[in-house]
Amino acid sequence: MFKENRLILPILFLLLFAAYYTLLKVIPADYNDMHDHAAFARKMCTGEIPYTGNFLVYLLVNIFSFFTAKVTPTELSLCGLLALAGVYRFSLTQHKITEVVKEINFQSSRWFTVLLSISMLFVFAIPIPGYLSDDHFFYIGNYVPNVWHNSTILFLFPFALLLFEQSFKQLEKYTFKRNIGIFFLIVLNLVIKPSYFFVFICVYPVLLLFKYKFKKEFWLSIIPLIVGFCFMILEYWIIYKTGTPANKEASSVIFLPFYRNPEFAELSWIPVTMAFSLLFPLLYSIINLPKMLKSTLFWYTFLSFVVSVLIFLFISESGPRASHGNFYWQIVICAWLCFFVALLSLVKDFYRSGKSFKNILLASVFSIHVIVGILYFVHILITGSYY
Repeated sequence: MFKENRLILPILFLLLFAAYYTLLKVIPADYNDMHDHAAFARKMCTGEIPYTGNFLVYLLVNIFSFFTAKVTPTELSLCGLLALAGVYRFSLTQHKITEVVKEINFQSSRWFTVLLSISMLFVFAIPIPGYLSDDHFFYIGNYVPNVWHNSTILFLFPFALLLFEQSFKQLEKYTFKRNIGIFFLIVLNLVIKPSYFFVFICVYPVLLLFKYKFKKEFWLSIIPLIVGFCFMILEYWIIYKTGTPANKEASSVIFLPFYRNPEFAELSWIPVTMAFSLLFPLLYSIINLPKMLKSTLFWYTFLSFVVSVLIFLFISESGPRASHGNFYWQIVICAWLCFFVALLSLVKDFYRSGKSFKNILLASVFSIHVIVGILYFVHILITGSYY
């Protein structure tokens, strides 16, 4: 596998770099977060605006553009960082699939793990009913496991996956050393983008309590969360209380169900949209329900997705940031985790029962999600819109 990766990783980096730079140029600046984030980095570099609580992406953009504060170097730097994050996510994905393949002694072709890992970079929601509407939306109104236009969530992705993986291992077998690693991953998540931590801080303590009750393992595992919560409050204060000029209306976090949520104007469509967005993991869970209900990994991903959607539907921002949709991003990571956990389980099922009707059906549905994701990418290139 090392020889394969020695070839695939630099090629994948170049392809992802080219893809992100192309998208940066294709999607109009008014609708492209990558343009905004590169511009934020330049303004922070010149001191026009302060570094915010989630400063890491902007700082790295400036470091790798040698603090020039010029358009082309910062955009190239940003695309390079996103390509690195994408390659890292691919590596983590491939490593986990390889672990499963070795665990079950599954005889597969040498490129099996590579293809599955690449597919997880493209897997996407089946956009029904969104694409059937007059607007033909691929993205808007769906619960997608991948995006191409938001720099900070793309850079966060691999580190959120690491936090999920390490915390799950802690649920399986406690070690104090892992607590330290989880703490640093929490801080890293927060200084990139706090989206996944919103979910993590809600779900992880519940599973810890279920696993360890009120034993010392529970209390020691809670300490990184408490410190992380304090960091999150500090970050909130920096972003919302110190980052707004005195002559402008301040933004704030508010509890207001479905506020600024025009994508889901008809609430009755939400279950339909959710079902098609996560058709593969949902179908896998229904078909294998007895097995899944006994799985801690299933409950971890399921509860994480539910919480991510509840945050989006009930928590919002007021003021100038009200239309930014910043409480959607945790859905992307949690939806991706649902797909990945179901895919790993399906790989095991193919080893146990071969090409059964059930396995072929599920593999076909997963393939549809991947094909839609590739079509979505092509759609962005042709139309210049990620909607």
